[in-house]
Amino acid sequence: MFFVVVNAEGKLISISQTLLNLLEMTEEEALGKYILDVIPDGKLPEVLRTGRIHDADVLWVNGHKTIVTRVPIYKNGEIVGAVCSSLFMDISTAQDLLERFNTQVPEPDLDLVLNELIDNPSIGYIIVDANGIVTHVNQTYLNVLGKTRREVIGKPITEITPGTKLPETLATGKIDTVDVWTVNNHSMLVNRLPIKSKGKIVGAIAHTLVLGKSVHQFLLDKLQETDGVIFEGLIENPHTGYVAVDKHGIVTLINKTMLDALNLKESDVVGKYILDVIPNSKLPEILATGRTDRADVFTLSPGRDILVDRMPIRKDGEIIGAIARSVVMDMSEVRYLIQKLQDTQQELNLYKDAVCSIYKAKWRFENLIGQNYEFTNIVTMAKQFSRTSSTLLITGESGTGKELFAQAIHNASPRCNGPFIRINCAALPESLLESELFGYADGAFTGAKKGGKPGKFELANGGTIFLDEIGDMPMSMQTKLLTVLQEKVIERVGGTTPIQINVRIIAATNRDLEEMVRNHEFRDDLYYRLNVVQLKLPPLRRRMDDLPLLTEDLIKRLNAKLETSIKGISDQAMQLLLNYHWPGNIRELENLLERAINLAHMHGRDIIEPPDFPSLCVCPDGQVPFESDESKTLPERIDELEKQLIMQALEKSDGNKTQAAKMLGIHSSALYRKLKKYNLE
Repeated sequence: MFFVVVNAEGKLISISQTLLNLLEMTEEEALGKYILDVIPDGKLPEVLRTGRIHDADVLWVNGHKTIVTRVPIYKNGEIVGAVCSSLFMDISTAQDLLERFNTQVPEPDLDLVLNELIDNPSIGYIIVDANGIVTHVNQTYLNVLGKTRREVIGKPITEITPGTKLPETLATGKIDTVDVWTVNNHSMLVNRLPIKSKGKIVGAIAHTLVLGKSVHQFLLDKLQETDGVIFEGLIENPHTGYVAVDKHGIVTLINKTMLDALNLKESDVVGKYILDVIPNSKLPEILATGRTDRADVFTLSPGRDILVDRMPIRKDGEIIGAIARSVVMDMSEVRYLIQKLQDTQQELNLYKDAVCSIYKAKWRFENLIGQNYEFTNIVTMAKQFSRTSSTLLITGESGTGKELFAQAIHNASPRCNGPFIRINCAALPESLLESELFGYADGAFTGAKKGGKPGKFELANGGTIFLDEIGDMPMSMQTKLLTVLQEKVIERVGGTTPIQINVRIIAATNRDLEEMVRNHEFRDDLYYRLNVVQLKLPPLRRRMDDLPLLTEDLIKRLNAKLETSIKGISDQAMQLLLNYHWPGNIRELENLLERAINLAHMHGRDIIEPPDFPSLCVCPDGQVPFESDESKTLPERIDELEKQLIMQALEKSDGNKTQAAKMLGIHSSALYRKLKKYNLE
């Protein structure tokens, strides 16, 4: 029998030597690793997520198959880990059981292998296919039956052991744990489990603990004396402890492993009431309720915990005792680990709440203003895209509202309660971009924060990450991003532990990625991964019919920001805006309106007029040139305008800076900074 135990993060905290031998690994190499890095058991993380038990499933281990059971570990009602354990103690030469079930051809080699699996004469196996035909039996079970292998293989199980419950197991998939069964005057403890492949029952196995004839007679004597049960011949395994009680809770059997854990002698335990030996034992509850406990963390003594299965023992449908079996005995660090996990989970919950409050998308579809036909069609498409988790690419010129659409999509999606995290791929150097996206481990580089730091992908888990300016991402980072898109796994810089992520990726760019791919400036495979669905936003010059609506909405929002009360814009001023070609799109419109509102407010007007757009004028030829040198950029011209306005305000206030600041609608400290900036002190 082998086992492996993982914590809530899927990292190994205990593993049996049998499995280590099979994997050709040392304990040091395995512990602390993510389960999928050690053994390809994809269903164990599923057990951690769902709490669902997987019983008698077929698992590949290092090129071979075994039958395993996976169960979650609970502490105070929360999943703190999971266990995967096998029925077989060694499978180094085991053959394909499923083929055996399909072909129903006896395989002597398989018989020999399974017979060699257990070197303890107390353990018996018999396996049947989906039709109840015996496909395998080991020598121990044959000894109990008093038959040869030829007399058993290929026969219906009902002919071999009349009254067997294996047909019921095949029909219902029900698991029987620790049932007392008598065959040819031999008493056995029996587990019956269905064998499944791809969700279908392909067979069943009876796994027995054989007590033998002499023990059976001894049991009968003891039953007459004590009206209880005693089980002998339990496996003496340094990793497995047993204690059994009769229906009155009197200890009838305990093995050496459990005695060593309790630091007691057999004479101190057998014949005593279980609560006198183990005051916090739950076996009396098992006797009273008949329930089964799986992988429960149980405290033997302060600081000493074990992982325990508890099961009732039934005979003829009546509970005649109970048994506790420890899966892992050496768990002195479990309590500390569980506490750390709980503390970490509590901190993580607080951290997630803080992340969601900080990284929150504020824009919604109702905030996207426009009635233009092309624009409204794109909004409709965006609403449809919000219902999926597919990667989305948003393209369009600078200032067209790509991030606003990304936020609206997030807020309308099932991920709306998760974080929305934006990162500008062009704003950070390559050396910093990787650690910003993926985080870094403790000691990853000089000056790294102790304990490491999560990256934007980790922070966005359960939500959306918005990769702005994706076209400016360095090629080396494109390769790493492609891996994330394919595997949904990241690794921190300097770390070795893979971290599963559940993030929707929305990317945006104002560049022509197709052209970049042709010029080998952008990876074609990454482009195809990003371009699952695409939104192409139109520039403002293609939706000039929306300009009045946009202007009205921006004036309202800027009034709230600047604490002004501008009521609107005159027709002449609006005509200036309609005649302009808007290379900076809506962002440029917002910038010019903010300047205009400041000017109108400074002159005591509540309507924006043409003079409030000094950088725009209507010339006889209908063009809209800039008032200043056309060779200057827009920011340079805005600075020039701001300097002129400050000089005008100082002139009107006779150099009174406090009064000039009030005229400009800004704080005095802001005016002093601008005076220093423009050398007007």
